Amino acid sequence: MAAALSLLLVCVDPACLGQTPAGVETHFTQVHPPVKDALERSNGQERAVVLIHGIRIHPFNSTKAGEAIFHDWQKAGSSLVRSLGKDADVFAYAYGQTAALETIAGSPAFSRKVAKLRFMGYKEIILVGHSAGGVLARLFVEDHPDSGVTRVIQVCAPNDGSSLASATFSVCKDQEPFLQSLTKKERSKQWALRLEKTIPEKVEFCCLVGVAGTNGDVMVSCQSQWPGDLQKQGIPACRLSTSHFTVMRTPKTIEKIAEAVRERHPRWSAETVEKMRKIVLEERSK
Repeated sequence: MAAALSLLLVCVDPACLGQTPAGVETHFTQVHPPVKDALERSNGQERAVVLIHGIRIHPFNSTKAGEAIFHDWQKAGSSLVRSLGKDADVFAYAYGQTAALETIAGSPAFSRKVAKLRFMGYKEIILVGHSAGGVLARLFVEDHPDSGVTRVIQVCAPNDGSSLASATFSVCKDQEPFLQSLTKKERSKQWALRLEKTIPEKVEFCCLVGVAGTNGDVMVSCQSQWPGDLQKQGIPACRLSTSHFTVMRTPKTIEKIAEAVRERHPRWSAETVEKMRKIVLEERSK
């Protein structure tokens, strides 16, 4: 299990900018078209996509755990960035992982960068979050309903946590708060404290649910990726045949992610949600 968890952490990642209240390092950069310094909107481009990574395991090095490191799929020239770049300007957010996810999601630096994109004139600001990055994106729009974000695409996100996140022996001590914030117990506790928070009606939201086995993408269960509270809000979901490790890198799933970024995602009716459970979760109607 430790080996599997280590592999997961090497595969997930986001990107940002300054310092969170807890001093967590963040970076935010433009990756398509790439620019050296200031962010720059392409002529006539109305869509901005922000890629947010998830966890990266650091079992020994506390310094590395605190560094904001971009994943390969977030970088200029990656297959995902090239695909998204056909229809959007693409940005990446990265963050150190020495604080709980709620603390990182509340970073004023990230909020300022989203505000900057809005000021630049983008009519669509879309957050694409993989794994913990998807939960971070959700927390952000729930706490900032008027930020200008118009769409969120969660990819294999552990909304209700992952049992593997309890394996704190696999990370250095400084990274334990971040990993603990992804456990099933902690996610349940945090959602209970946020009962009044919902996905803003003005924000389209979609869960891409990875499936590579009997119930999940190897790391996160299907039910955690499309949890009951989001189902009650009519949040749509799509089932993908993929593992947690490959979803941001393989041609077929990249195509699905790009499609989800382009498409509209209106809320589903209760009847549609019930019907889609059989497809997304392979669950019988009750």
